[in-house]
Amino acid sequence: MKRCQRRTSLALMFGCLMTGPISSPSIAQEPDRGRAATEAANQAAEADRLFKLGEFEAALPLYEAERASRAKTGDLRYEAYALRAIGICQAELGDDPAAIASWREAFALDLKRDDPGFAGYDDFLIGQAEARLGRPDDAIKSLERALPRLTGAADRDHEIDALLALTRILVGSGRVEPARTHVAWALELAQKANEAWRIADSWASSGQVEGASGHPEVALDHFAKAQKLFEEQGRAAEAAWMETTSASALVLLNRLDEALPRYETAARLHKHLEDGGSTSEDLAAVAGLHLEAGRLDQALIAAEEAVDQARDADDRFREVEARVRLAQVQGAKNDWTSAADTLDEAVILGRQAARDDPAEQIRILLTAAATDFRAGLAARADERIKAAETLAAESKSDDLKRTVADAATALRPTLQSPRQDQTPPSPMPPRQ
Repeated sequence: MKRCQRRTSLALMFGCLMTGPISSPSIAQEPDRGRAATEAANQAAEADRLFKLGEFEAALPLYEAERASRAKTGDLRYEAYALRAIGICQAELGDDPAAIASWREAFALDLKRDDPGFAGYDDFLIGQAEARLGRPDDAIKSLERALPRLTGAADRDHEIDALLALTRILVGSGRVEPARTHVAWALELAQKANEAWRIADSWASSGQVEGASGHPEVALDHFAKAQKLFEEQGRAAEAAWMETTSASALVLLNRLDEALPRYETAARLHKHLEDGGSTSEDLAAVAGLHLEAGRLDQALIAAEEAVDQARDADDRFREVEARVRLAQVQGAKNDWTSAADTLDEAVILGRQAARDDPAEQIRILLTAAATDFRAGLAARADERIKAAETLAAESKSDDLKRTVADAATALRPTLQSPRQDQTPPSPMPPRQ
């Protein structure tokens, strides 16, 4: 498989457009086919120009036109290339289901022309999109199908990428031991290829594996190696993320005085990079550490900024988490009315950000219910519990049903009691 230039944006992370010289049919003998080949070349050139500028919406119809032209010439190789480009544009525009459909068409063409390397690459792209759609089991299957095909490709770059993607998904799914095998092989391949940024990415992923395995000291060492390499390469975003992950490892080691400045540094770096979502996540952690130490004023400042950063970035998921943290701080300051208002907005956002995740919606609803009670809003608290019960019933999950039933058992006696000085369970903390 031909090596390609990696690009910023989604193409940087998940692959790249691959174009090359167009075979020249005899225009004299086949005028229609020759005309289609010329059209395809022009369409591809303009589409590539727009793609490099990040103009994916404008590039998409040109790649679609190129795909149609390639089909007329019978050039399966470049028709598959156009389909991959179409999928990348669709993914950049937020339509992962359409991207998966395009990459599956490319996969079929690559198998038809017996190119296992590119077929593996198609499966790699599909697996990444399935992971983004919250389908880890499907993503794992796609990536596992991709690996043997990528092993036989002309270069091993995308095999490393697939191994690391599989590592991260397995860790996120709680399957740590198979992840360890994959990341070890990725690191070995990256070192053999002397691919500096892939070596750094392998160390970072290895740190995640070690952290999930309960070895934060080892994780911290691997994160430090990754951060050093990222900094040497001028990869500021990745280096900033290593500050966040290192801080998390320090929290696991209960070295909170060391974790706080690392989170603060990460927040400054992410803010400089104009990454509001990551800045919000860092600041929510800062607020949590101040809260644990009893520094309520500092915690409030950090939590309020965390909400602002997430809102400005239109990152609804992180805004929910920041609001849960802010409500915690407001509650610690005995400002339960403000805490209830903060979580009321979190419930609304949660319906949007976690519409396909009933467990997350239930977590937010139960947190809001406990806070509403403390604010004297018993009727609204009961409404939250009923909404959580409905979601749990619809999910058909026994675990969720038990979680809601336990919360209802703890809260409802206080809701129904005429006395208002009883104390329900504390609100659940933000998800770590």
